[in-house]
Amino acid sequence: MKAIRLGPVAVAALILGLVATSLAACGAGAAPSPTPGSTPTPIAVHVATPEEAAALVIASDPRFAGTIKLSPDIIGASRWWEAAALADGGFQIMLTIGWGDCPSGCIDRHSWIYRVTADGLVTLESETGDPMPAGSLPAG
Repeated sequence: MKAIRLGPVAVAALILGLVATSLAACGAGAAPSPTPGSTPTPIAVHVATPEEAAALVIASDPRFAGTIKLSPDIIGASRWWEAAALADGGFQIMLTIGWGDCPSGCIDRHSWIYRVTADGLVTLESETGDPMPAGSLPAG
């Protein structure tokens, strides 16, 4: 068998080729193989307070980020929620987004009413108010 002598440029090119081939085989496009028989474990939720119910509603829609509990001490809020306890242990959450001079009470408002069961099921019951502006969320 005859030995082949490669120059430094050829060796560098060979190494780069091997590295590129290895990276392509392990590349980002390769999907991981699924684990047979794995299923997500459901998380048990128990909603015991209006704050817990409101947190579930707020988490359900990115438009609701930054919503606070309505309080008579707050002036100028543009996103707030109110709650009512239901006989079955759940809560009704009314969430409002207002815009247009909110320091004076918001000229425009849109509200959603959700029912949240004690086991964490969130259901939209109704939606009313001024049409939400297209594009970005309204500022107070």
